[in-house]
Amino acid sequence: MAGYAIAFVALWAAGGPGVFDLDALVKDRESTLASFRDPHVSPLAAVARHDFAGDRPMTFGSAQDNDVPLEGVPARAAVVRALPDGFELEREGKTERLALARRCRWAGTRCGCPIRTFPAWVVLDPQSPRLKTGPFPVWFAPDAGSAVEGRLLRETSPREEVVLSTRGNKRRALRLGKLEFTLQGKVLHLTALRLLEPGAGESSVSVFFRDATTGRETYEVGRYVDAESLGGDRYALDFNRAYNPTCAFSPLYNCPIPPRENVLPIPVRAGERDPGGH
Repeated sequence: MAGYAIAFVALWAAGGPGVFDLDALVKDRESTLASFRDPHVSPLAAVARHDFAGDRPMTFGSAQDNDVPLEGVPARAAVVRALPDGFELEREGKTERLALARRCRWAGTRCGCPIRTFPAWVVLDPQSPRLKTGPFPVWFAPDAGSAVEGRLLRETSPREEVVLSTRGNKRRALRLGKLEFTLQGKVLHLTALRLLEPGAGESSVSVFFRDATTGRETYEVGRYVDAESLGGDRYALDFNRAYNPTCAFSPLYNCPIPPRENVLPIPVRAGERDPGGH
């Protein structure tokens, strides 16, 4: 990052007013790298995954009959239930709701992290050697021309559809329509979705895509980018902020696969590159 000049460049390739904030982009990338080195949140610390089976709660403790055995804690340290909008934790006679990104720690043990991609509990080991070796996120150089404004061509009646995932699960999503934008002189379209899962905001607009770099310079499954509302049907689509799914760093995560129609015929050399190591 040290080689990047800090500047503000006004450019939305589709013609609308906007600001490409290089300073904010560099800081976001530095923050992302820091999170990958944090043993309590980094996917590089993931060592096991435990999926919830329907409505059955998951048990944690030192007794071997627990769903998730942990050393140095009571025989039945905790019980966790997956709810439609989060998780419920029961321990020491008390019950509390967990935010989706909330971490639960028990002294002297690995920590657990609840995730929303098909309710599961991923166990993180703060001593994982991958926290030092990586792979860590890497990016293309920032490119103001890859920040564009698009128009959402909305579905007349948004419909629910199935999105396949890297672990073979079928995920539910709402098909919002197609984002139309101009990039590298071409008018392009990408289907916009909203996952129907806990943690997905009611106004979120997600784009899962592939392009001519996929499987070569970028991760073979594809990449994601979030469209930011500019009011009405106008959205900012900054491919500098395109990011890899977490499964690019650990097979223990469950990631949506881009729809078949979301393949751009051009190389998008912006955002995250393939980190390797998988």
